Amino acid sequence: MTELALPDLPRWVEAHGLAADPTSWRRTLGTGFAVGNDHARLVVVGGDAEAAAVDELARAYDAHALLVAIEREDLAATLRAGGRPVVRAVLHTLSEPDALPELEGAFPLPEDVTLSHLPPALADELSAARTKHTIWAAWVDGEPVSFAYAPWRSPSWFDVSVDTAPGARQLGLATVVASAMIREERAHGREPVWGATEDNVASLRLARRLGFVACDELWVAPPAV
Repeated sequence: MTELALPDLPRWVEAHGLAADPTSWRRTLGTGFAVGNDHARLVVVGGDAEAAAVDELARAYDAHALLVAIEREDLAATLRAGGRPVVRAVLHTLSEPDALPELEGAFPLPEDVTLSHLPPALADELSAARTKHTIWAAWVDGEPVSFAYAPWRSPSWFDVSVDTAPGARQLGLATVVASAMIREERAHGREPVWGATEDNVASLRLARRLGFVACDELWVAPPAV
């Protein structure tokens, strides 16, 4: 796909990342557009997209999450009317990059390490991600249980994805893997974007612990099914 006519801002890091992926697609929505990826089950709506076109798109891709600019309350209302839950996501960036914790214990996830001990959805996500990205992991009792990687990138930013197996939470491992991944990605000239829905207390708490501060918002419509 060609590059999108969007500014390189934290709110558009997924859009730029999707546009750079050759497996992604693009749709015209009136005078706006949508860019999506079926494997990631993600769609970003941009420009002056028309509400009726967004409603039709959401119904056609009911297993995909949709991201919409926070100023487009009309689109959020349209999605809600169509049966989609719509929540506010808070985007964060590092206000003081040098304050990132210096922690040890995270290592790149080897390609041959089994993930069968993880919940199926997480194992599937990581199996796909490690074919394209470096995943930083922390181990407990010989098994990787906490993970961080950058699923989407723009010229200036990268998206932060962090997850920990249920039985290994509250051990501080997410802080360890997130710090390692962020330091590695920043060495390539990009800065991190941390996004979390406003009801995801654990993610918001971890972002603050790492020194992130809120900078923007988006509407997120999770999958309808």
